[in-house]
Amino acid sequence: MKLLRSKRGMAALAAILLLLFLARPGVYGLRNRIANSIGSALGRKVTLDNVRVHLLPRPGFDLEGLVIDDDPAFSAEPMIRAQDVSAAIRFRSLLRGRLEIATLSATEPSINLVRNQEGRWNLASLLERSAHIPVAPTSKSPSELRPAFPYLEAGHARINFKIGQAKKSYALTDADVALWQDSENSWGARMRAQPVRTDFNLTDTGLLEINATWQRASTLRETPVQVAVQWEKGQLGQITKLLSGKDRGWRGGVNLTANLSGTPEALLIKSAIRVDDFHRYDILGSENVHLATACSGRYSVIDGLLDNLLCESPAGTGAFKVAGRLRLSMSQPSYDLTLKVEKVPLASAFGLLRQAKKQLPADLSAAGLLDAEFRAVRDGSAPIEMKGEGTASNVRLFSNAGRNGITFGNIPLSLVGASRPRNRSGKASSDNRGPEPVEPHLRIGTISLVVGGSTPVIASGWVSTSGYRFLVRGDATVRNLFRLANTLGLSGSGPAAEGLAKVDINVSGPWQGFAPPTILGSAQVRNVRAEMRGLNAPIEISSATMTLAPDAVSMEKTSAQIGSTHWSGNVTVPRLCPAPNCVFQFDLAADELSTADLVEWFAPRAAKRPWYRLLNPADPSGISPLLAVQAKGSLRIGHLQLKKVLAGQIATQIGLDRGQIKLTNLRAQLLQGTHQGNWTIDVSTQPPKYEATGTLLNISLAQVGALMNDAWVSGTADARFDGTASGGSFAELLSHASGKFQFLMRNGSLIHLDVSRSTMPFPVHRFTGDLQLEKGNWKLSAGRLESRDGIYQVSGTASSDSGLKFLLTRSDEQSWSVTGTLAKPRLERVNRAESEAKIAAQP
Repeated sequence: MKLLRSKRGMAALAAILLLLFLARPGVYGLRNRIANSIGSALGRKVTLDNVRVHLLPRPGFDLEGLVIDDDPAFSAEPMIRAQDVSAAIRFRSLLRGRLEIATLSATEPSINLVRNQEGRWNLASLLERSAHIPVAPTSKSPSELRPAFPYLEAGHARINFKIGQAKKSYALTDADVALWQDSENSWGARMRAQPVRTDFNLTDTGLLEINATWQRASTLRETPVQVAVQWEKGQLGQITKLLSGKDRGWRGGVNLTANLSGTPEALLIKSAIRVDDFHRYDILGSENVHLATACSGRYSVIDGLLDNLLCESPAGTGAFKVAGRLRLSMSQPSYDLTLKVEKVPLASAFGLLRQAKKQLPADLSAAGLLDAEFRAVRDGSAPIEMKGEGTASNVRLFSNAGRNGITFGNIPLSLVGASRPRNRSGKASSDNRGPEPVEPHLRIGTISLVVGGSTPVIASGWVSTSGYRFLVRGDATVRNLFRLANTLGLSGSGPAAEGLAKVDINVSGPWQGFAPPTILGSAQVRNVRAEMRGLNAPIEISSATMTLAPDAVSMEKTSAQIGSTHWSGNVTVPRLCPAPNCVFQFDLAADELSTADLVEWFAPRAAKRPWYRLLNPADPSGISPLLAVQAKGSLRIGHLQLKKVLAGQIATQIGLDRGQIKLTNLRAQLLQGTHQGNWTIDVSTQPPKYEATGTLLNISLAQVGALMNDAWVSGTADARFDGTASGGSFAELLSHASGKFQFLMRNGSLIHLDVSRSTMPFPVHRFTGDLQLEKGNWKLSAGRLESRDGIYQVSGTASSDSGLKFLLTRSDEQSWSVTGTLAKPRLERVNRAESEAKIAAQP
């Protein structure tokens, strides 16, 4: 700089500039000189597409199409390719008649890092070769005659990785990279970049920063190096997807630091990783769980051996420790690792579990200590050997301020290798734990599980890298079983129930994808008393067999009581189906049932309602539970009391679907006759709607009169009906009813009707006709009545408002009008033509 400030230096600079202007070197020769200058400093072939000279702010060149070839032993592709590069020259080298590059700055270059089949990297080869080139440090003294190693830097670079000839999806983008020779025998490098994958759109992988220095040595393996690595502000889910190709569903902030020192054949490594706010992606809570691990070891890149490995993770007052050695080989890795768990409080472990398992109670906690030591050994292609034991002592889970507790006692743990024989199912056999996996796994139990101070049940299981399986056998109360399931997050809240159950249940599932556990097995329940929402009376189950299959839960051989009604049969509820589309199936039988029972079971206690209003969802007392049920099946009832009507031997197929109730092939003994038909009740709209079609055979008309509190008719009747109605009360149903009835009455009499002026009831041998009901009004047409004194044509209307208006015409052309009511009919002889005209004029 002093030279440039002197008059002599200024004159020299002016002369050089004048020479460059008057006699500019040929572009081809200048391009080759610059390429050779860079290549001699790096020890690689360098080519350029174009060169432009610039004088300000510092003399140098703008290079286009810079390509630095790779060593052919690694790749045929260039190692570095940059379209725009700025090269600053050393001014003093021009005074000595040669061209030296001081700084080489590339914008958005592409850099390929390649690892060959021998496990060597092309970057290491470049550095090793550069170390043997007699160049001066980047910041050499003015008196140094040797060419200096240029200061290499790149902004917004992209660094790609290749293993052999296959380009990997991993890359570093937006990288700022610098490389220089620090002193006579030492070099330095730094990099700051964002890790990405070319096959995924990752945005929160954090920033990776590396600072490295190394010294000259006779061989690469003896080169002293120091490397500081920092990976910060990464998101756990994005990093797992970056490394494994899948988002494993874990969330948290990741920070990693590592320091490497020594030589490649004996590299001391110290690292620390921390995950803040660790949780599962679908669990959001106030707990801020931190995971931290510190590791140290000695690594040799020559043979890929990581020795003296020691990792320690604190957990409350205890710690997890991993020690041993690990040989990293792409073909046949080998290792000898020991995991020690030293006095780890289970309370700390359950803080982590709450962030990893859904449906656990928010206040679930644990007491006890975990101590264990496990060892895993693999020597190349030899089978993995695993062994070890441990104990979780004085284990107890509790929630609800300690009121809900589960006592496990001491839980034995043992690590089982993969050397067990297979059975036909492909699982290793185990009598007391059911099938065990062939892969290495941790065996748990057998233990005596005490819930709420009850008789203990036997539990055992295993855990492997792919999944888990636990078994529970024994007698327990139903309440304690629900308490156990809720505490372990296996189900939602169950019904309020008391009773006993003998269970044989296994809980299993894979870890991948956070799949919910599968609960299979059976339970023999007895003397169970359960309460359900919307049902006023408790369900008392004297005995039943429950089976939990993969696709359904069934209750068979059920013997139950609701109020005074005894029920028996089977119920099947599907599993793993969307809630709006779940349809359960049933085959039930009841000994006796009545409308009074229905009111007692379903009507709100505050205001009991008539039985026909039970299906009215607009009632302020609440929505009927039937509206939430989707089911289909068969129902049989021994006796059904419908107010004054007693029906027997009832059988039907029922379908319930969001407020629509379909009774198909409804058969019943009714009024000394039979009923068969189909009914549809729709309470999804207001008012409720009813549709019915069917037949009545051999109905006792005397009993019909008795129901009406007046013996006005006798005999038997058949009928075919088809009608609709709507309404929330009996009066509304009649006023909005319409339908058609074809009837046949035989061998009876009309008690209050006296056509022949005798003291005997009017006899009816046969009476047929068509009845039409419209809004509470009845209309009779095509009526034909056969009596002992002739055949009568009958027509007319009847309603509750206007009473009876019928015309009877005998075969001898005599006519009578019938008015009044069924209980007190009035009979008058009339002119047939006038009466027919009046009847025809009626609506």
